Amino acid sequence: MSIRIKVAKTDKELSDVYRLRYQVYSDHGYFADKYDGAVVDLYDAIPSVANLIAYSDDVPVATLRLNRDSALGLPSDHAFDFSGYRQQVTEEERVAGRGAPLFSSAGMLAIAEEWRNRRYVFGGLFRMAADIGHMWGVTHIMATVNVTTAGIYERLGWQRLADPVSIPALGVEILPFASAVEPMYRWAFGMFKDQRGLLDHFSGCFQWYLVDGGKEIFRQDEAGDEAFLITKGSVDIMRHHEGSDRTLRLAKLGAGDMFGELSLIDSSPRSATAVASRNTELVVINRDVFWEKSNEDPQRLKDLMQILSGRLRDANNLGMIYACGSDDERLAYFTERVRHAAIPDPRNPEVLKSRISIEEFADMALVTAEQAERHLANLQDQGLLEFTARQITFFGGETK
Repeated sequence: MSIRIKVAKTDKELSDVYRLRYQVYSDHGYFADKYDGAVVDLYDAIPSVANLIAYSDDVPVATLRLNRDSALGLPSDHAFDFSGYRQQVTEEERVAGRGAPLFSSAGMLAIAEEWRNRRYVFGGLFRMAADIGHMWGVTHIMATVNVTTAGIYERLGWQRLADPVSIPALGVEILPFASAVEPMYRWAFGMFKDQRGLLDHFSGCFQWYLVDGGKEIFRQDEAGDEAFLITKGSVDIMRHHEGSDRTLRLAKLGAGDMFGELSLIDSSPRSATAVASRNTELVVINRDVFWEKSNEDPQRLKDLMQILSGRLRDANNLGMIYACGSDDERLAYFTERVRHAAIPDPRNPEVLKSRISIEEFADMALVTAEQAERHLANLQDQGLLEFTARQITFFGGETK
């Protein structure tokens, strides 16, 4: 099973947004008498809006609305008085010597019942929200949240601004939350240190792809028009040789890695097969969007070619370490690779965290789990990192 998240643009996609809202809210007894089959308001009609829609195959399963501040204010202002927060942030930005803040809101979150306990759906929506906010130049984002979902926002590091507020018209209690956009963006894209220029060039143009472990992302020899960046999970790149009927794993890629980038340049068939080795989250760049944006600015195209050439050099290095490296060399190489893609802890940017298990790390380095654990334990004894069964936490500089 897989999920695609995109900005709704076509009439069908927008209709799916409005109808999914109605389906989810009316199931909970909200808006059933006010709307007839679709929930839509004036904040859906203004230019400064982005409605995100998630599809499982062709079935809409989740949606989230983002609004940039305008003369109409923000939808969240109707449920809570955010003026105190706005004034506080404005003063903080002034004291710091920065410009006036730009606010936005997230709301109209609706997730179909069978998908509500799958955190990666919520996570995918908010990673895309961080990208949209970055594209808009937004500095802070606000939301009024049903108390039943407040824990998710708290885990994302959002600040709760007040005690629960009752909304009698809906029969619910809401909590006001807010966050600076920059830490959200680091959470969403912090693993792409080498692709920051690429992300900036195409901000607001991505799709998000959530793939179950074992699912093919693309197949060797088929046509392709997308490149992928891994935000979470891992992907096996494999090539089949018809003469010997053998399949060789060329690489195991993890968070921060990019693959399929040659399909942005030409329309040649895929040279290998990509399979998600576990549940994986991907950022997707489409070839048509790539060239549309690149042709707007020749310097942008030059910068992007440099990024892609760097990716090809990295692929060559990866091939060499797999083909010729010893166990110790592969362990050292992939430890540094994982560290490079790790995300700064919001509370201490000097600490880097990577959600990767010992088994996944061992598989990436082509060693046993016991070898990987001994290697990590040695680095832990040196004070360079700490690790658990599901996470590696790095301190300071390189681990070589």
